[in-house]
Amino acid sequence: MNTEKQKALTQGLLAGYGGISEFTTVNRGGFELKSSHFESGDVVYHDEWTKRGGQEIVKIGDKLMTRVYAGGVASETILSGLGITKEDVIGHLKSRIQELGDKTRLCKNCFPDKQDEWGYQYEILDQDATIATTTGKETITYKDQTVFVHCFVIF
Repeated sequence: MNTEKQKALTQGLLAGYGGISEFTTVNRGGFELKSSHFESGDVVYHDEWTKRGGQEIVKIGDKLMTRVYAGGVASETILSGLGITKEDVIGHLKSRIQELGDKTRLCKNCFPDKQDEWGYQYEILDQDATIATTTGKETITYKDQTVFVHCFVIF
C-alpha cells in the first residue's frame, strides 16, 4: 500500500478520535449513519458507520483508498461479568489508536504490550499484492477475555 495513503488514513482516523473531525448524521440509502469528515491540504478523509461497521474513504489528489470494517463490543452480560462497561472498552480502543497511530489498522501486525489487564492486537489475516488488498483483525481483551473485535479490509 502507498505510504502517502497510509499516512492520510491514519491522519483522518486520529482526527476523528481526537475530536478534530466534523461529526454529523447522514442518510445513505434510507439508513441513518454517523459520519466523520476531515480535510487537510490535499487530503480528504470521510468515515461513515452504524452500530456494527462502516467505511473510511481517503482521497489524495486523484488517488483513492478505502478501509471497511465490521465488528463491535461484547454483550453486556460478558462485560458486566468482568466489571467493565462498553464505555471502558471504547475508551481503551481510543487510547490505543491514539498511542499507536500508524502502527496499527494498516498492513502490518501490531502486538503491543498489555496495559494493566487490557490487551490489544491487530493481526494481518491475508494480503494480496496483485490486487493490493489487506485483511486484518483488531482484538481487545480484558483479563484475557475478548471484549472487542473489528475486522478490516483495506483496498
